[in-house]
This record gives sequence, C-alpha cells and structure tokens, in this order.
Amino acid sequence: MFTSLKEYIRIMREKNRVLILQDPVFRVDIPELIDKLSTCGKVLLFENVANSFFKVVANLVPAQEVFAILFGDARNPREAFLEAATKRKSKVAVTRKSLTTLDVRNKDLLDLLPILKHYEGDSAPFITTGMVSSGDPDSGFIGRGIHRMEYRGNNLLGVALLNPPLADIYQKYKARHANMPISISIGLDPLLFLSMALKVPWGIDKLEVAGGLRGQGIEVFSSFDSAIDMPAESEILLEGYVSPDKGKQDGPLGEISGYYLTVQESPTVVVQRLSYRDTPLYHALLPTSPEADQYLTFVSSAHLEENIKKLFPFIAKITFIPKTFGSSVAVNVRSVEKFKIRSLLMSLLSFPMIKKAIILDEDVNPEDLEDVEWAFITRCFPAEDIIIVNGLQGQPIDPQAAEGYGVAKIGINATIRGKSIENRAQVLKGDPEKIKKILNATKE
Repeated sequence: MFTSLKEYIRIMREKNRVLILQDPVFRVDIPELIDKLSTCGKVLLFENVANSFFKVVANLVPAQEVFAILFGDARNPREAFLEAATKRKSKVAVTRKSLTTLDVRNKDLLDLLPILKHYEGDSAPFITTGMVSSGDPDSGFIGRGIHRMEYRGNNLLGVALLNPPLADIYQKYKARHANMPISISIGLDPLLFLSMALKVPWGIDKLEVAGGLRGQGIEVFSSFDSAIDMPAESEILLEGYVSPDKGKQDGPLGEISGYYLTVQESPTVVVQRLSYRDTPLYHALLPTSPEADQYLTFVSSAHLEENIKKLFPFIAKITFIPKTFGSSVAVNVRSVEKFKIRSLLMSLLSFPMIKKAIILDEDVNPEDLEDVEWAFITRCFPAEDIIIVNGLQGQPIDPQAAEGYGVAKIGINATIRGKSIENRAQVLKGDPEKIKKILNATKE
C-alpha cells in the first residue's frame, strides 16, 4: 500500500500506467494537454514545466479499474471502499521534516507555484486540488475539504467555502471578526484526496476516514502558528489565514458540469508560508477532465449499489455514463414485472445525484451508447415508458438547479417487459476457432 503521491506514481509506473512528458511545457499549454491526453488511460507526469521547479501531475485516476489498485487489487473496489470507510484510523503525530519553507508575505505565488488558468473564460488561475484545513474555534475540531482557490495577486487566494464543515467554521470566525487560521495541502495520493469528498458527521476528522481507507493511520504534523495538523505526506503546504473582511467575487471558473460558475463572494486567504518537498509534485485537476468524473462516479456508484440493490434484487448491473458528473445512469435488469421497473425508476430519481435513469435488458451493453440508443428507439414507448418528475433534489453543480437544488428528472423504461416486441436478431455464430484465426490474421 502506498502512503504518498510519489509512492503511488511509482506503483503506477511499474504497471505502465504513467505517461511521462519530458519536453519543456509552458503552464498555458498544460490544460489543453491534460484535456487531449486524459483518455490515454495513464497518469500524466509533466517533468519539465517552464519557469518552475515543480513537476505537474494530472489524471491520477485515469480509469475506473484503477480503484482496484487503490484498494489493494480488490475484486470489488466499491465494496472494499464502503467497508473501509467505516473503519476509522487515528492520526499518527510525527515531526515536521524534509521540507523547504519560504516566507511568502512579500512574494507572488505565481512566481513559485504552477497554478493554472484552466478555461478561456476563467477569471484567474485557480488551485483545484487544495485540501483546506481549519480548526473550529469552540471545539478544536479540524474541518477539511477540497475547495477551489482563485489567485488574487501576490500572496492572496480566494477560497470558495460553500460546504460544511469549513463553511460553518468560517462563519464563526467571521461573526467574531477574527482571522481564521488555515492550512492548504496540495499533492496528495488519490485515496486521501478521495476521502475529502465524503460527507461525515460534524466532529469527525476526514483524515481518520482516510486512514480507514488506507488501512493505517495518516501521519500528521502541526502548523507553525496554529493547532491545525496536516498530512505529513503533502507535496506542498500553504499556511496563513482567512481574512474576515476581504471578500470579493469568485470566478467565473469552468466547473465539472462544463459550465462556468461564479460565486457572488468568497473570502480571501493571506498566505504567509510555502513549504514543499524535494522535487515537489503539483497536482493539477482540470474540472471537466475524466479524473474529476472518476472520483464522483466511483463514490456515487458505491453508495447507490449498496442501497438500491437491496431494494431491487433483480438489478444485474449499474453503469454511470461518463462526463455526466454522476447524474446519468443506465441499469440492466433481469426479467421482472413492468410495474417493478417503474418503482425502480422512481427510487433512482430520488437520489440527489441522479437526474436521468434508463432501464435496459441484459442483452444491451450500457457502455455502448449506440446500443443504448437502439434500445431506447426500439423498446421505449414514450407515452407510457417515460417519467418526468419536477422539483426533486439535485446536485448543486447542475446548471439547471433552482434555489434549494430543485430540478426536473427523467426516467426511461427501455426494456421489453410487458410489451409485444420481437426477439432481437442475433448474428449467426460460426466456428469460434476459425473465426478467431481469421480475425488474428487481419491484425498482422
């Protein structure tokens, strides 16, 4: 099991899952390169970034099968994830070492870090992989999460604290008109990064959940000026405070939905120190890239399968459609009464992350969208097989989400159940050995 981003990269290199780019590359070219290379099925490592001594790594989880590697070559990584997420491991305190630390109060972060401008309409370069940590002023509980951070000149960053627990912690400091101590970790391994996206009860440190996923406690050390502890494995650390009175418009930034999102106002981080490891790795995440979709889809599918298959045991397979940030799902079912398919659709649409669900027979390949479209055209009777429900809870990143995240959702029954439909025409099968021999010859 790996315990750092560098160890993870080493393991992926051993499995021939890393594409190393050694030619000099300017940061302005990196987003497009990530976009064009992310479908290669490999981690991307930019070893020679112009005007920077940081290497840039992207596409950390290039395919769903990589989650099996993350969980020790598990046969069912989703089950392994759900089981491990309940086994919290206490943090392990260690001494701060092997880091170079700079005072950046009079420096420009863009001169030091390869922070990227990802999309043409972005307001500024953004850090999209920073794990933000801060302590609750009342209980001392350390809240953490991944929050986008906008470069605001020199040593200033905007931080969009839109979700708990950090949104709640910030409001406490703001009410007291006090600076909120903050630590930002960049360059974490995928398991630790994934754990930051999980919803946990107030008072539970997400690093303990990360320890459960890893199977051992996460090593941490304390910040210079506060009681905030940070993962010792971090490639890059930023330390400072959030000002209670320096808020401004945040964005626009192109988000995972494929659209720009502007936050009306977000607070400003004053960065005081930058620390980094030898040959540091900067994790760049293009929000619309497959990597971002992989994280969302994996977590969504794990929780969905755990709940929905218990209620509907006739489900054969659940497949999330790529590039829909976990909101579109295809479900293959075994032979079952038509009314149960309608019940399944209603249940699927009740999950906040799902906006569209299509039910398919077992003979349809859900990963072949042409096959899915064929099933829809030939097996769906629109007048009776399509459900549209308005005002359901959706995802906040859905561009159609109303106040409170209410959206309209659609369910489609594209099965033959209870319908007068002929059997699907199947191509006549020949001699398998002869067919194999001829096909192999065409590849030579």
